[in-house]
Amino acid sequence: MEWWLLLTLIFLALVSLMATGMVIAMVFMVMNIIGLMWKAGGIHGLAVIPGSIFSGTSTFSLLAVPMFFLLGAVLFHARIIQLVMDVTNVWIGKVRARLLFVSLFSGTGLAMLSGAGTADTALIASTLYPEMEKQGYHRNLSLGTIVSSGLLAAIIPPSALAVLLGSLAEINIGALLLAGLFPGLMMVTMYIIYVSVRVAINPSLAPTYPSETVPLTTKLMMTLKITPLGIIIFTVMGFILLGITTPSEAAVTGALGAMLVTALYGRLTMTTMKNALFSVARVFGMFFLIIAGAISFGQFIAQTGAAASLLEWVVGLDMHPIAILIIMQLVIVILGLFMSQLPIMLIAIPIFAPIVEAFGWDPIWFWIMFLMNMAVGAETPPFGFALFVVKGVLPKHVSMGDIYKAQIPYVIMDITAIGIIIAFPQIALWLPNQMI
Repeated sequence: MEWWLLLTLIFLALVSLMATGMVIAMVFMVMNIIGLMWKAGGIHGLAVIPGSIFSGTSTFSLLAVPMFFLLGAVLFHARIIQLVMDVTNVWIGKVRARLLFVSLFSGTGLAMLSGAGTADTALIASTLYPEMEKQGYHRNLSLGTIVSSGLLAAIIPPSALAVLLGSLAEINIGALLLAGLFPGLMMVTMYIIYVSVRVAINPSLAPTYPSETVPLTTKLMMTLKITPLGIIIFTVMGFILLGITTPSEAAVTGALGAMLVTALYGRLTMTTMKNALFSVARVFGMFFLIIAGAISFGQFIAQTGAAASLLEWVVGLDMHPIAILIIMQLVIVILGLFMSQLPIMLIAIPIFAPIVEAFGWDPIWFWIMFLMNMAVGAETPPFGFALFVVKGVLPKHVSMGDIYKAQIPYVIMDITAIGIIIAFPQIALWLPNQMI
C-alpha cells in the first residue's frame, strides 16, 4: 500500500473513532491493536506493546507533568491565585477597558505560577466575565480576551505542556521552557495593542469602570501580600537558570514551594490538599493512559514505514525549506479545528521530528512554534478545549456561537505571532542560548 494512502486511512480511522465519543486513550489502543495485528499478520504482533509503553513512560522527565499540575491545583484550591487578580485590579485603576487589561495581565501572571492554563482560564472567566457583562462590555471582546489570557500558560514558563512536549520529542526541556517567555510576552503585547486600538476607535465597547481611587499606599500593601508567590517562581525557573535542578526536579520544588506559600497564607488545609491531589490524580491518570497509547501508536507508525516514506517525500520536494515549514504549521492549525492539543501532539511528533532533523532546523525554534500552535488549537472552533472550559463556567445565555465568534481576531493574532517567530527566530532562541 502506498504510504500516503496508508497515512490517510490511519488519520481517517483516528478521527472516526474520536467522533464516536470514545476516550482518546482507547482510540490509540484500538488503533495499536488493529494496526500491529495487521502488520504482523496475527496476535503475536501485540507482543511489542508492553515493552514500548514501559520504555516510553518510565522516563524521569514525565514526572514534571503531575508536579506542575499539583502546583497549579494547590494554588487554585487554596484561592491563592485570586490574589494576583486582586492586585492587578487595583493597579490598573480607572483606565477604560480596565477589566480587559485585568484579564490580560492576570493571565500573564498566573501563567508564570501555575504551568497549566485550564484552571487559569476557568478562574478568569468565572471571576471577570459577570462583571464585564454587568458593566456593559462588548461580549465578543470580553470573551476573546478571557480565553486568550488563560491560554498563555501553554507558552509562558513554567508550561506543563512544554515539559510534556520536550519529553516526547526528546529535546532540552529547560531550553524549551525558556524559549516560550518572549513569544508569550509578544502575544500579550499584541492583545493589549488590539484591545487598546479597538476601544480607542469605539469607546462604547468598554465603558469606564466606576471604581474608587485606591491610594498608593494601599496598592503597595496589597502588592507586598503577593510577594511570597515569588518563592514559587524562584523554586521553578530560578532553580533551572541557576543549574540547581533539572526541569523535572524544578517541577517538584515548585510544587513544594506552592505548598510552602499556601502555608504562609494560612490556607494549607487538609481539604485543600485532598481536593488538589484528587484533581491531579484524575487529570494525570487520563494523561498517562493517553501517552501510553500514543507511544505504542508511534511505534506502529514507524513499523509501517509510512513515516520514513513521508520524510523522504518531503525532503525531496522542490520547495524552499521555509515553505515546507509553513505548510507543516498550517497542517497543525487545520488539525486544531477538529482535535484537542494532546492527540495532535502525539500524532504529529513522530512524523515531524525526523523532518526537523533532516532539514537541520533548530529543534527548540520549531517546537516552540508547534507549542504556540497548540494554544491556537485550544481556542479554535469547533473543538478547542478552552472554548468548552469557558462555556462551562459562564451564564447559560452565552452561547458557543458567541465564544466561537469572539476568538476569530485572537486566532489571527496568534497565527501572526507564529509567522513573526518564523521570520525572527532569535525572539525565541536568544534567552535559551544565553542560559543553557
